[in-house]
Amino acid sequence: MNKPKKIPHKPGVYIFKDRHQKPLYIGKAGNLKNRLAFYFSQTIKIPKIAKLLEEAKKIQILETASEIEALIKEAELIKKYLPKYNVLMRDDKGYFYIGFTKEIFPKILITHQPDTRPKYQNPNPKSQTKHKIQKLKHEISYIGPFTDGNALKITLRLLRRIFPYCTCKETHKRPCLNAEIGRCPGYCCFDNNSKFKILNPKFETNSKSKILNSKQRLEYQSNIKNIMAVLRGKKKQLIHELKNKMSTMSKNQEFEKAAVLRDQLFGLKNIFEHRQTLEVRPLARGQTSAELENRLKILLHTAKNISRIEGYDISNISGTEATSSMVVFSKQANSYAPDKNQYRKFKIKTVHQISDVDMMREVITRRFNHPEWIYPDLIVMDGGKPQLNAATAALKSQIPKHKPQINSKFKIPIITALAKQNEELYIERWRFPIKLKKQPQEILHLFQRIRDESHRFAKKYHHKLREKKFKNG
Repeated sequence: MNKPKKIPHKPGVYIFKDRHQKPLYIGKAGNLKNRLAFYFSQTIKIPKIAKLLEEAKKIQILETASEIEALIKEAELIKKYLPKYNVLMRDDKGYFYIGFTKEIFPKILITHQPDTRPKYQNPNPKSQTKHKIQKLKHEISYIGPFTDGNALKITLRLLRRIFPYCTCKETHKRPCLNAEIGRCPGYCCFDNNSKFKILNPKFETNSKSKILNSKQRLEYQSNIKNIMAVLRGKKKQLIHELKNKMSTMSKNQEFEKAAVLRDQLFGLKNIFEHRQTLEVRPLARGQTSAELENRLKILLHTAKNISRIEGYDISNISGTEATSSMVVFSKQANSYAPDKNQYRKFKIKTVHQISDVDMMREVITRRFNHPEWIYPDLIVMDGGKPQLNAATAALKSQIPKHKPQINSKFKIPIITALAKQNEELYIERWRFPIKLKKQPQEILHLFQRIRDESHRFAKKYHHKLREKKFKNG
């Protein structure tokens, strides 16, 4: 068997086939070229591999977008073809399976040997009287086999950030730590007599049935269903389904529910976009900014190019010597970089009280009174919803002055505000903010750099004005 001429340095699945095109062995790799180089090494002395190479006549390569997809595809193909040289298939202890318990709030577990036998329990083990042994309600369904236990754990960890589920072994009276950090819904593992649950509307119970309300059960079970869909290789169908649901909820003005689905879609795209998902890394040195721009487009739901980003901040002490900055980040070969020749500073003129919101409104109005400056594709300001609303109103007031027949170069930018405390990004016309800490690091770092640079530049000008006032008495 000859070595394939073109093997990509990318994740994927490889299949050794015999002369009848029947799969002999199926494996996965984070880097196909490096992995297959092992099989063609002259120093190889493993009898089973030598026998495989002797019998194999062809290698088929299936490239995937990420290591997670390679992991899932490998499991799917092994189960389908039962290859001769995947000898571990004859000893189930060598493979990993994901189990899903069949109960109101299903648990997820990883095991070597799936146990499909019926399970039974005594309904009252403490009682001295005899009881009929009843069939346990939560039997377990399995997905597998998977070959890489470590990769499987990382995959579940990533999926849990998008679709939270419970891992608590016992019920408790207060929210668990995982609920506090968004990895568990929280209501699934509460003691029914918990005072916290009774007093907190988030954990409302149904007084008639003494169980959690059906909406919470359906929400939790939907998360489990979505995880199962991903692990079965039905990612595309799941994304299509989530998009349809989000569209329907938006039309019905159920914006909070639509925002949850939006975040789930972003999470799935982020997982499957990265070439190296099971070992998360930043953009490689020397890589072009095209990938970063594409991630920005996905984040902001826009098809427009993002070449120029402007950042704004206000600096003042009790309203005195108030200033504002306009910093510019332009798309360069490798990233978005500060373009200091395009920086502008403003001394606040019309606002004399302590009001960052009114000051931001003034600055945005004045900025768009300068058609000779290149227009931005994206605006990032320091602040929250009030600053965002003020800037949006200011921009809308300027639009009549920039009609196409007056200014053909004018374009309406995307306006955002970055709240520092929780790194939440507010976007015009979006009801709920995006949590940037859940986004890829390069996205979070870009917004932080813009925010910090605009703060530095505004503060520098503010100090300059204060020193000038002090010297002049």
